[in-house]
Amino acid sequence: MELRLLGPVEVWSDGRQVPVGGAKPRALLAALLLETGRVVTVDKLIRVIWEDDPPPSARGVLQTYVASLRRAFTGAGLPDIIISHRLGYLARIVPDTLDRDVVERLVAEGRQSARNGEHTEAGETFRTALGLWRGEALDGIGSAYLRAEAAKLEELRLAITEEWVAANLAAGQDKQLIDELTKLVALHPTRERLRRDLMMALYRLGRQADALAVYQQGRQVLIEELGIEPGPELRQAQKSILRSDPALASPAKAAARMPRQLPSPLPDFTGRAEELAALLHCLTRPATTPICVISGQGGAGKSALALRTAHEIAHFYPDGQLHVELRGTTHAPATAEDVLGRLLRELEPPGVPLPLTLEERAGRYRTLLADRRKLIVLDDAASEAQVRPLLPGGQGCGVIVTSRNRLAGLDGALFVDLGMLLPEAAIDLLIRIAGADRIAADLDAARDIVQQCGGLPLALRVAGARLASRRRWSVRRLADRLADEQHRLDELAAGDLEVRTSIALSYDMLSAAEKRMLRRLGLLGLPSFPIWVAAISVGAGLREAERLLEQLVDASLVDEVGPDAAGQARYRLHDLIRLFAGERARAEEAAQELTAMVERTLGGWLWLIERLGETVSTGAIPRRAALGQAHPVDDDVALLALADPHAWFRSEEESLIVAVELAAAMDLDRLAVELASALSSVAFEGSQYVFDDPFTAWHRTHEVALAAARRTDYVLGEATLLAGLGHLYYERDFYAESRQYLSQALSLFRAAADTRGEAATLAALGAACREQGYLAEALHFLGRAEQLWSEPAETEATAHVKRLAATVRLEQGDYAAAWTDLTAAMTLYQETGSRRGIGLTLRSMSLHHRAKGEHGKAEELCEQALEIFYELGDRLMVAYCARSLAKARFRLGRHDRARRPLEEALAVTRTLHDRWGEACTLRTLGELDLAEGRLYQAKDRLEESLRLWEALRIDLFRARTLRDLALVHEALGDDTTARATRAEALEVFRLHGSREYDELSL
Repeated sequence: MELRLLGPVEVWSDGRQVPVGGAKPRALLAALLLETGRVVTVDKLIRVIWEDDPPPSARGVLQTYVASLRRAFTGAGLPDIIISHRLGYLARIVPDTLDRDVVERLVAEGRQSARNGEHTEAGETFRTALGLWRGEALDGIGSAYLRAEAAKLEELRLAITEEWVAANLAAGQDKQLIDELTKLVALHPTRERLRRDLMMALYRLGRQADALAVYQQGRQVLIEELGIEPGPELRQAQKSILRSDPALASPAKAAARMPRQLPSPLPDFTGRAEELAALLHCLTRPATTPICVISGQGGAGKSALALRTAHEIAHFYPDGQLHVELRGTTHAPATAEDVLGRLLRELEPPGVPLPLTLEERAGRYRTLLADRRKLIVLDDAASEAQVRPLLPGGQGCGVIVTSRNRLAGLDGALFVDLGMLLPEAAIDLLIRIAGADRIAADLDAARDIVQQCGGLPLALRVAGARLASRRRWSVRRLADRLADEQHRLDELAAGDLEVRTSIALSYDMLSAAEKRMLRRLGLLGLPSFPIWVAAISVGAGLREAERLLEQLVDASLVDEVGPDAAGQARYRLHDLIRLFAGERARAEEAAQELTAMVERTLGGWLWLIERLGETVSTGAIPRRAALGQAHPVDDDVALLALADPHAWFRSEEESLIVAVELAAAMDLDRLAVELASALSSVAFEGSQYVFDDPFTAWHRTHEVALAAARRTDYVLGEATLLAGLGHLYYERDFYAESRQYLSQALSLFRAAADTRGEAATLAALGAACREQGYLAEALHFLGRAEQLWSEPAETEATAHVKRLAATVRLEQGDYAAAWTDLTAAMTLYQETGSRRGIGLTLRSMSLHHRAKGEHGKAEELCEQALEIFYELGDRLMVAYCARSLAKARFRLGRHDRARRPLEEALAVTRTLHDRWGEACTLRTLGELDLAEGRLYQAKDRLEESLRLWEALRIDLFRARTLRDLALVHEALGDDTTARATRAEALEVFRLHGSREYDELSL
């Protein structure tokens, strides 16, 4: 079936025309075919057929025409293409049956051929499309609507004719076109594109005067008929002919000079799929002049990606590909004037003189590229100013620029900033260079190499080349050699590939201030850092430091990693750049200056930590100030940290650990000790973790600082760190180990005559003994600590010791003495305004009342404590208070209000890895189950608690759990086990002197 609109409206089948009736049925069919697949309303069809004078029976007649068309199609053995709809009718046809649709397909194919440089094929395709016209479109039917549609189809015919001419001109068929173009211009004298093409064809045949005469004739026609001057395209054609512009030369003659300058792509290119896809999409958009800028640090693979992209899309730029090395990382970058001179020699016929000025060369260059599809690759650009004169002026050409600088000033460009290779792609690159079997033999070592190279393609290429050239080396041997940071850059050299040299090219381009900042940041070796760290390292203000950092970011030597949880802009150095910068710092700066810089920078962190510590009262012994080590920083930085201390600490955690390690490595023993102990003092902020993994951070910093203190015989620092490790093991519920470290610290504090350190350590020993049930020893240590607190400023420390002593006396059953200490502690905490100290004391008072059986008062005080800890956001103490409150309530018989808080408390203790709190909460849940008669559940809970107490080696609480378990056995009728369990608990109570011994002995 053939449906024809490009001439008389006709239907054909198997080479025979199908009769479809007179003008009105054909008008109906044409209206439906022009809107193929869309509903044409009945009212519109009536207007198409009868215009403004429809008969009264128009709807009925319309239905008759539809029926007659359907009969005609059916009678010819054709499918019925007219579909009824509640609003009207639509035509539904299969592809390539309507001549207009075939034309549109052919035009799309012709345009694609032209874009691919296949101009002869394009011309033939356009000629085929034009051959489908059999006269005037919609001939023989004349409603106003169809006449307008016929005019559109005629315009399409002319547009295709113009594209056919353009394709043949591009194919060099100037002579063959003259006659046809002359006729077309005569038929359509105001079509400027046809007239311009006739001028081009005449000029190329040496008929310059005839070409200019065609222009004058056209100008006269336009003025006389339309009252306008020729458009810019026609005027430009005239000017180009007048000056014999070489760009007008026939493409067929210039083909011999069509540049194909792309170097070969790397055969082992890998990764970069996302970046490659973005570049390909941008560079293959029709009717644009795409500009793509690939930036990244030296060795990131910018040129490799540019060449891979260029080769993949070369067919899209059939007029040639230009490749220019701009030498942006050398001391003598190529000038735009010199580059344009070279490009013009490549693009123009031999013997054409070069313009003298930059502006003239740029203008000639843009003219030569006009109406061409060339790809220009500008490799290693230094700046936007170097690149701008090399950009084409019109549409059709594509540009790829590579640079270590970001060139953000190039308007309208697609910016692709290359990061490091992902681990999988990095391993693949090693495989391609060193061999699959070699890498597969020790994949773990290969992963280590990837990590040591930081995913930098150049470094990975060097590593792979070293393996490829040393067949007897194992992958592990190279990984072990790269593990030594001091010599890593020495190892990353193979032939003319050297990572150190690549980084040095970028470094040499920096200003003195930028070099200084990079060196010092490299020496600090931080995993990431905020602006204030960079500022204090070079003694600059925040604004100046940010400007220098952004210059380093633009030079691809520093990466911005985005705002951290505290809202600070954060930056980092690639590991290999860090090593290079550290090398330059030690080579170019005096050791004393670098030491002072480190002391100043780390002192800034110490100062901020102390400011944060001042805002939080832990209810324990305050940390002494770091005399002479803290260095004030900008007030805005302090305000940001104070706004959300938890977020600030989590953002700085890794950098703070590295800072302590740096101070220790440089034997800055006092600074290392102060910073490590300051971190430990806030690591929990009173049971509420401010670090994601406080135990690891605490242990790591203390161990390195302790080694430094011992190397330099800094006794007080050693004592401080041993005490800190004792506190660490206390927080982890390792009480025996805690006491060992604290005992060592106590001896050193006494040797150093540091009374405050001695007192704090005695208090810590008292707390550790209390947890293990060594009650007499606990009181001894706490008593000695209280005697040593002589300064009025140590009010909070005295309150802390008195509260601890009260809890020990409570365990012994000395209620009167316990209450005396608790009231004294409360008074002291109220004097200092320590909300946490007040909350801790209220909870201890609640325990006192509960031990005496005063459960109502215990509930009241515990509720007050719980409210304080909610305000403070202290999850662990909220859980402890919830457990104490639940116990008071179920002792009052209000079981319904006890279970849920206990389950929530258990979840919190498990989340925070608090085994002591978990064991205690399990025991309380067991007691509740026992009180409710859930004996087997009680037994399971108590036995689980018992296992934790045994692991913690806390005999007193183990005994209390045994006592509860004896009650369960008794309720289950197992009197023998009950008696044995109770006897075991009683013996522990006797040994520890706890109040339960007297209670059970009655």
